[in-house]
Amino acid sequence: MRWSSLLEGAERETALRLAAGIAEELSRPERLAAPNPTLSSGQAGMALLFSYLARESAQARHLECVEQLLDSASEAVATQPLPPDLYQGFSGIAWAVEHLRGTAVAEEDPLTEIDEALAGLLRTQPWEYHYDLVSGLVGLGVYALERLPRPGARDCLEQIVARLAELAQPSEGGLRWWTPPPLLPASMRGQFPEGACNLGVAHGVPGVLWVLAGAAATGTAASQALELLRGGWSGLMAQRQPAASASRFPSWLGANHQTWPNRPAWCYGDPGMALTLLQVARAVKEPGWEQEALALCREVAERSTDGAQVQDAGLCHGAAGLAHLHHRLFRATGEERFARAARAWFRNTLSFHRPGEGLGGFLSHEVLPDLSREWLASPALLTGATGVALALLAAASPVEPAWDRMFLMSLPPSPSSTP
Repeated sequence: MRWSSLLEGAERETALRLAAGIAEELSRPERLAAPNPTLSSGQAGMALLFSYLARESAQARHLECVEQLLDSASEAVATQPLPPDLYQGFSGIAWAVEHLRGTAVAEEDPLTEIDEALAGLLRTQPWEYHYDLVSGLVGLGVYALERLPRPGARDCLEQIVARLAELAQPSEGGLRWWTPPPLLPASMRGQFPEGACNLGVAHGVPGVLWVLAGAAATGTAASQALELLRGGWSGLMAQRQPAASASRFPSWLGANHQTWPNRPAWCYGDPGMALTLLQVARAVKEPGWEQEALALCREVAERSTDGAQVQDAGLCHGAAGLAHLHHRLFRATGEERFARAARAWFRNTLSFHRPGEGLGGFLSHEVLPDLSREWLASPALLTGATGVALALLAAASPVEPAWDRMFLMSLPPSPSSTP
């Protein structure tokens, strides 16, 4: 379906006003000069918001903010020690530069050295770091897919498929990707002393399938990617829980089948997984998989309605994330059930607005490293006000939110030629 405004009348005007209010606060000099350059928490993510605002409103001041933010974030790549991670590292900043090329980015390619650095890193064997979206191989795959058809990006993607092949383990009915104890959150190592299989989009197997589908669809290591994808799909589907369960999939599965609970969210739980699996099935044109994914999507629209489990408005685990993914499902299918669910979750998002508090009226419910919880005025795209504004803007304008590729909610268009 062609992208258009989901919200109408007063709700649409409120969404646009709140998104503009968040942007106004973010445009203050002290916010633009914030020391965090990253995609999920800092300047690169903020640049996405201002770019999409510029596409919706054609205001030059928004493009000026994009240029300032990207210049500052790019300078950090050259001057600060940053990890390679997509969400909190230099590949995420590079992804934003690539994604926004044509709005405030010069025509020359500034990212060739990034491609070369990542290709070298990805030849590391054995791979002992994370494999996930936020800070591992899947996130680097998101960057590489955005950069195709450049040879350096294809090289990176080939290496990612190879590393994922080395990490794949046989499991009930197919393949799995395992998180060893040293890479588990410290709070979980007692329950999973042998490690665990993560089934969340942000840190687990669904992201692996998305990257493998992207590789196969673009003809990059296609045979190996498809073989792994089929094994991974079968292995994941073997973990479905009975219909009477609180959710169809647990967030974690241990060696002795112990599980970790989840709640409706993008990062963990059925909603994020459902949309990701639909993207996977369509990317490789598997109608049987698509029917399985659509069945889960429809269950999600009916079951994931308990606003009491949602603590804030953020994209990661809040109301805006649930609203946006249902909106994306509506555009992908045309089914009105998803539009109804999206509108309900956007109303839930608006209910978190507190004028004069937080950033643009929104506070983020954050879990700190010591597991304590705190309400913060966060500018973050992932958990804070920038992400809320992007979701509201997508619901109230005709501009397709291609930024949601960083959340695996959509796939980049297939490249047609080499630059």
